[in-house]
Amino acid sequence: MATQLGLDPRPPEPADAASDLFISRQPVVDGQMRVTGYRVAYATSDGSEYGEGTAARLLGDVLSGVGLDDLVGESLAHLPLSRELLLALGVPPVRPDRVLLRIAHDTAQHSEVAGVLDALTGRGYALSLHDLPGPDFDAALLDMFGTVEIELRAWSPEDAARAVSRIRGERAMPLAAGLHDYNEFEQAKGLGFDLFSGPFYASRHKAAVRTIPIGEMGTLVALAALQGGSATIEDLEAVIDRDVGLSVKLLRYINSAYIGLRGSIGSIRQAVMMLGSRGVSRWALLVALTGGPNAPRELSVMGLTRARMCELLGADLREVAGDQLFTVGLLSVADALLEVPLETIVEELPLADEVSAALLKRDGPAGAILKAVVSYEQGDFDVATLRSHAPGIASSYREALGWAVETVSSLAA
Repeated sequence: MATQLGLDPRPPEPADAASDLFISRQPVVDGQMRVTGYRVAYATSDGSEYGEGTAARLLGDVLSGVGLDDLVGESLAHLPLSRELLLALGVPPVRPDRVLLRIAHDTAQHSEVAGVLDALTGRGYALSLHDLPGPDFDAALLDMFGTVEIELRAWSPEDAARAVSRIRGERAMPLAAGLHDYNEFEQAKGLGFDLFSGPFYASRHKAAVRTIPIGEMGTLVALAALQGGSATIEDLEAVIDRDVGLSVKLLRYINSAYIGLRGSIGSIRQAVMMLGSRGVSRWALLVALTGGPNAPRELSVMGLTRARMCELLGADLREVAGDQLFTVGLLSVADALLEVPLETIVEELPLADEVSAALLKRDGPAGAILKAVVSYEQGDFDVATLRSHAPGIASSYREALGWAVETVSSLAA
């Protein structure tokens, strides 16, 4: 259970059946920022191409070696299927209510896959059309495709509006993909899109710049100063005890995680003595950032996944401590969680220079790891910074995601 609390950092698990598979998820949200599913990206870790004879094995690795339940929980998986995979497999070995099958426009127009598409729709699979050539795409395909994706940055607003009108006219649902920031999300909403995906979800969601509330800022400053293992019991008590909400959430979480081991923990002093100042200071920072009533669950999961993944990937690095890497990953979504520019947060927190450089410029070893982690999260599996961490990056992501989901569930209990 100590590992659940991040008190025993260890390198990624040994390679398993899916260790050569890169796979990640990105949330798909509606206009109210509610998660409706996850866009799944996958590829082989060596970048090799799959032909018709081996395409089925790739999807088999995704479904059995990783598992959709572990990847997306009970949510809908937006799963891409290539022409090769459609021809080799036909109907995929997964229930129709678990997936939205993403198929490229060019693939959907091939006569050789027409029978496969008929079989899929006949069995109740929902299909999503992507990689459209332009607003004058083949609208006849919308008899089978209930969702249509548009990479908004590749389209002019006029063309996007025309496409949305045609999509809605056929009673399909337009999805704006590749959104980078909140302004693009608002633009897509104005154009009539229903669903949205892209890196914007981890960006600051409010256009207006505000300062961090004094009480909230004071707690974060104090906790940031205690990272690194040098905090004493008295230091931690002084910070946590004066924040009632933080105290309650931290003790509730620790008691939930350690239930049945040594009885209930009733004070911060007990928690520090049992778990160590390093563990408590880290988790106080975690709770302060992600345990608020307005913190979106998925954003908290994303921050914790980045934090744990950074720590795992840096296990063999001597230049950067694991605590610093964990802090870098966690604070990389602080601007979205606090609705404050990251520059303002970094300026006001007592962070080491290398942590600040990693967060703001992706500089240094910690910055390189954070860049690789974010690239992997977004399904960009070809960048050099990511490849330099293979093969451990795939297992690190899966372990970090599972741990993050479990941690956020414990915090919400």
